[in-house]
Amino acid sequence: MSNKFDTAELNDIRKLLGEDVPEPKSQVKAEAAAAPQAQESRNTSGGRTFNLDDILAEVSGVVDEANAEHAAHATTPPQFAPKQQAARPAAQSSAPRTASGMQQQEIRVQRKSAQQAAQPAPAEQEGEPVRAQQRPAAQQQMPRQAARMRDEDEDDVELIDPSKAMVLNNRRSKNLGRRAIPVLILGLISLYLTMAESLALPMPSLISFASNPRLFMLVQVGFEIIAMLIGIDVVGSGFYNLVTGKADRASLVAIANMATILHCMSFIIGGWAGVLPYSSICILLLYAAIREEKNRCAGRARAYKALTLHENPMGVYYHHDSNDHARRTVKSRLSDCTEFQRELERPDATERFAKVYAPIMLAACIVLSVVVSLVRQDISYFFWNLSAMLTIVSPLPILCAFGRAYYHVSRRLLSEGAALAGGQAAFRVRKARRAVIQDTDLFPGGTVTITEVRAHSGYTPEKLLSYAVAVTDGYDMEIGKLLAEALREQYGRPARATNIKVYDMGGLSGEIGADTVLVGTAAYMARMGMPVQEPKKGRDVETGVYVVINGQPAGVIQLTYHSNAQTFSALQALIRLKVMPELATRDFNISPEMVQKMFETRRGRIGEVASDRVAAVTSSAYTMGDRVCAILSRDGIVPFAQVHQSADKLSGAMRSNLILGAVGGICGLLLMFYLAFTGHPEAVTPRNVLLYLILWYIPSFFVTFHTRKGL
Repeated sequence: MSNKFDTAELNDIRKLLGEDVPEPKSQVKAEAAAAPQAQESRNTSGGRTFNLDDILAEVSGVVDEANAEHAAHATTPPQFAPKQQAARPAAQSSAPRTASGMQQQEIRVQRKSAQQAAQPAPAEQEGEPVRAQQRPAAQQQMPRQAARMRDEDEDDVELIDPSKAMVLNNRRSKNLGRRAIPVLILGLISLYLTMAESLALPMPSLISFASNPRLFMLVQVGFEIIAMLIGIDVVGSGFYNLVTGKADRASLVAIANMATILHCMSFIIGGWAGVLPYSSICILLLYAAIREEKNRCAGRARAYKALTLHENPMGVYYHHDSNDHARRTVKSRLSDCTEFQRELERPDATERFAKVYAPIMLAACIVLSVVVSLVRQDISYFFWNLSAMLTIVSPLPILCAFGRAYYHVSRRLLSEGAALAGGQAAFRVRKARRAVIQDTDLFPGGTVTITEVRAHSGYTPEKLLSYAVAVTDGYDMEIGKLLAEALREQYGRPARATNIKVYDMGGLSGEIGADTVLVGTAAYMARMGMPVQEPKKGRDVETGVYVVINGQPAGVIQLTYHSNAQTFSALQALIRLKVMPELATRDFNISPEMVQKMFETRRGRIGEVASDRVAAVTSSAYTMGDRVCAILSRDGIVPFAQVHQSADKLSGAMRSNLILGAVGGICGLLLMFYLAFTGHPEAVTPRNVLLYLILWYIPSFFVTFHTRKGL
């Protein structure tokens, strides 16, 4: 496009700038007078100055760029195309503007948009071109990403620095641990006073229930109030969640303590329901709630500590692939830590379960207590019925469903530099049936060595290495780095390959100058019509990288793959969890058959990602829209397997505890309602209720204790 304008267009632009336009005498004189006047004139309206030549150049440049981009990118989204086409009419229109600064701002916006459109996509900048067959999968991720953004907007999560969050959680954990001790002591003293008479234990007659029941009730109320004041944050949180319509486990404990206090006060004041209170059990339930919060904070502190070990740790994602309907866990580098923090602060499965269980149980206890009082026609037993039912629907398996198990899991994962993002993340990891394994997971640095370089047909070892490095390094292979290091040790000159192609048969091809080079395994060369001798195989698998130049065998580079005990244990752990290790490797020597023989696994236990999907599965775009489940401060298969095993144990413990607690609470409520309805309060003494709760907690204790074990 030419940068010259006719006189009419030049006068229109000068009018926009607020300048006086002289009457044109002739076409030649007007054009001669316009140039010097345009260079010297300035518009000082509004305290700003404008250069006419700069504006003309900028307008012309934007129009040129917009037209060029429109011609080069025919598939530009429709919302951008009208802006490019509207650039020329906006510049040449004679309609007046309210301010000349607005026109200049629009020009900058158009130029910025044109520059952004000219930049390559993020995948192209990283050297990973977006293939045509991958576009539908990327488009399918957009709704999931939008749903994830809505979830983040709905969760009002305040994110702070991980180091500060670790200190705060550690401080709160220690504070709760110190305060839990006096609550336990008060609970044991109250329990002794409650059961001393029935067990024929020594007890002062002054405060015994038989001789002075009102003073006994007053002492029990005093112990309970002191315990509630010590755990005021847990009790206050329970009442607050109840008032705001988000009743949880702490709400059950707080309401149970309050109902027991009302039962005692109703007897002290009015002599209602002269039966033993459940104060001691409620204090012990409060102790369990404090310990649960203490263990939860300690586990989160360890998770935040693992987050501080690396600036950009690896993230473990659960991904449900719509192409092959596989449920995979994939490792991908995190750009920042906020994604994991947000998952860590979200409510876990236990809290979500409690928000359903607690309101139902609270409503059921109140309704059934009213029914018993009306049917028995004795309102004096209302607070006792309410206290008994609320005590028994707060089972220990629910109160201790998550904290201790998460504490054990976080402590073990921290030794490997890893962390789980809570109970909900553990359930997602447990659903995965495949784990994507890459080259460095099976053979980290130092486990692959070059044992021999044999060159023939007139080629030198240096040229053989140079050609092999050029082809393999262009595909970003780990053995390419190993071969490049060997070439540097021999002071060889690296070559440059073009037109590199990857074949499913286990090899690559490329062009180096006028030479056509094939690099691959013995099986690949045999399929290409050039059979070679198979390498010997033993405990340390020895394979060869064969090089063919212009259809003539040039030599072989012998590589040795060494196994290690850590990788062996990690693979066996994944197989025991019924998670198939799925190879997504670029090294053509690594195959499921090789891994099965080398690490002594049964046939069919090792899977493989199709070679044409390896780049897609290992890219960061594959997990776009998925939530991070765990982090790894150091990459490797051992912490990856530890995450899987920890998630399996944590989710299993949570599920078992919630099921045991729910069944125990519902059965206890029905049993308590039946005994109260039939008029047998002597059958539901505090001792019997405590034994009932302990019996349901015994299997939960062993389930939680099982989470201490590692690989």
